[in-house]
Amino acid sequence: MINKTFALTGLILSCLFMTVSVQAQNKLKFKPDGKFKIVQMTDMHISLRAGQSEVCYELIEEAIRTEKPDLIVFTGDQVTEYQPEKAWKRLVKQMKQSGVPWTMIFGNHDHEQGLTRDELFDMVKAAPNCLMEKGNVKGVGNYILDIESKDSDKTAMTLYFMDSHANCEQARVGGYQWIDFSQIDWFIAENKRHPYPSLLFLHIPLPEYNDALKGKIFGEKHEDICSPRLNSGLFTALKESGQVIGVFAGHDHENDFIGTYYDIALGYGRVSAGKNAYGSLSPGIRVIELTEGKREFGTYIRLKSGEIKDRCQFPESFQSE
Repeated sequence: MINKTFALTGLILSCLFMTVSVQAQNKLKFKPDGKFKIVQMTDMHISLRAGQSEVCYELIEEAIRTEKPDLIVFTGDQVTEYQPEKAWKRLVKQMKQSGVPWTMIFGNHDHEQGLTRDELFDMVKAAPNCLMEKGNVKGVGNYILDIESKDSDKTAMTLYFMDSHANCEQARVGGYQWIDFSQIDWFIAENKRHPYPSLLFLHIPLPEYNDALKGKIFGEKHEDICSPRLNSGLFTALKESGQVIGVFAGHDHENDFIGTYYDIALGYGRVSAGKNAYGSLSPGIRVIELTEGKREFGTYIRLKSGEIKDRCQFPESFQSE
């Protein structure tokens, strides 16, 4: 009886330890030097046929090894395989084994191969180091992640994630769906509760990305900006918040530039796909490095070849000379 009691106690303590360990692992925190590094991967369009997407899995491994990120963010169109479950499970397994905290938002193509956004969410949440949440407004994946100060458990910065949906369902409009008013209201409410310097990640770029082209940019622009045809006003809410310093999107494979509009950085990730996706840009990642206590960040593109390009500092690099 005593042995059984000891065994039961040990099992309970082990479970408690595992729970605490997972919670600690998933807590985002500025490092002792005050830095926090994010790797953005986007538009991998994974397809396992004929090894088309091995470059995507290799790129993840190389990004973790070379950049040692504190968080990996996948910004949509992860898998476009006709039989997607195997590809999704491989991605989740790789990220689980990496031990690196990661999160994602869905793109306009992720749900087109027979799995709904809700089903995809359940699959990715199987990994204990996946930080994605569903949210309770329109879409799947409207949520925030706080980054704690290096010296305490107080929030120092907030990351917002929004579902930018897919094709517009409104007759006579066409194009891509705009950000819903419920999402904008959610952002405004969350910002009041989290009044800290912030970044926003979503898949489809905002219409204001066109305005960023009027100023100084770093990176490449080889295709039209495929934003919604109607503007529901999210950028105005971001500006009025006084807290958001940068927005990062994917979607347009031939664009990887970053510019500014009304003192908010508007940037793309670098397409992280191989020959399985359209476009002429070679696969890579965007790296974003935050500094605690400062409304700034450094960023650059790292190609799979190891080349670093378009390094810049927000806001310094974009200020008039």
